[in-house]
Formats: sequence, structure tokens, C-alpha cells
Amino acid sequence: MPEGITNPKAIAEEGERIYLESYKAEYEKKYAGKFVAIDINTKEAFLDDYAEGALEKAKAKSPHGLFHLIRVGSPGAFRVSYSSDANLDWIFQ
Repeated sequence: MPEGITNPKAIAEEGERIYLESYKAEYEKKYAGKFVAIDINTKEAFLDDYAEGALEKAKAKSPHGLFHLIRVGSPGAFRVSYSSDANLDWIFQ
């Protein structure tokens, strides 16, 4: 992947491809539940118990890198929920 790419979808696809080809088999066995930041330019992986830690390690090595964050063994790094019947009046008080 060439440096300078800014399309989030392309970054995510490249990060997933790198993870699948280079890290998934080992990491799923050894590091389930941990976070890994993949530098899409260097293909390096930075592992930590916390998302912030993985990204801090990645930025320390490559301050201008593009990173894809993965939670090992999960479909996404974070879980998002929404309730359509929630009372949101507290936001506007």
C-alpha cells in the first residue's frame, strides 16, 4: 500500500489483509482479547492489553504511520450499541 493513502476503507482493508496473512494464526492462539495496531506501510504489528497502548507503541515507532486497530479474536476493536427507545432528553438539559 503506498504511503499517503487517506481512504479509511482502504486502510482498514489493507490492515485486515496484513493481519490475516501475517499475524492471525499466531495471535488468535496466544493473544485473544488483546489489541494490535497494524502499521499498513511497514506491516509491523504492535500488541498491548489496551487499544491506547497498542497505538502508543505504534506511534512511537512510526509517528506518521497509518494504523489499523484490531482486537484479537473479535470482529471489531470496539462494540457499539444503540437503543432507539432510549430517553435522550438528558442530553439537552
